Amino acid sequence: MALKKTKGRLFPDLKEEAALGFFVSGTLIIGVDEVGRGCLAGPVVAGAALLEPSALLRLGFSREGERPFPGVKGADHPLFRVQDSKLIPEKLRPELASSLEAAGVSGAVAEASVEEIAELNILYASQLAMERAVLALERKIGRRAGLVLVDGNQVPAGLKNRGRALVKGDLKSLTIACASIYAKVYRDSLMDRLDSEFPGYGLMKHKGYPTPFHKERIRELGSTEIHRIGFKGVE
Repeated sequence: MALKKTKGRLFPDLKEEAALGFFVSGTLIIGVDEVGRGCLAGPVVAGAALLEPSALLRLGFSREGERPFPGVKGADHPLFRVQDSKLIPEKLRPELASSLEAAGVSGAVAEASVEEIAELNILYASQLAMERAVLALERKIGRRAGLVLVDGNQVPAGLKNRGRALVKGDLKSLTIACASIYAKVYRDSLMDRLDSEFPGYGLMKHKGYPTPFHKERIRELGSTEIHRIGFKGVE
């Protein structure tokens, strides 16, 4: 799988999680990230992910959260291919998400609708989606996380007591990066389906983002029920 390189860390690690007691105290940590915040159409989607400390130690991660050296046993594990979802080619993301789930990386996704975006504004709708994703994952695993690592510089109100904001978290934290992949794959698939329901806007290509083509088609065809009224470029 050919992945893009980034400045700084090429791949996220577990140093942030380790500093919060992930390996020493066994603190249950969920990572959460959102996608679609800057779009003109469709819901905002959040993904949540949970990794197990014992499994990561067996893969060679240190208790300080450092990644093992290349070539170690288990280096073909899908976790070693995880990056921020935006850095992984679109055609490769679904397979990676499926591989992560099969390898025991627990994940869940949740939405905040176009109507909720209009009512709350995009910031609070994004945070609502994050809260929902964390709750969905906790219901799935039957446990409550002690801490939640949130991508960005703000913690949603519903996660205040246990949330930790991490700027550029999808580039730093392996847990958040997994969450970003789950969210991205889900939302891309949703926008692909909406493309057939609302033809002519090119949703399958741009996923609702404000590309010149998308804005031109909105001007020509008008907005639809899945467009975010009030956003610049939506009539």
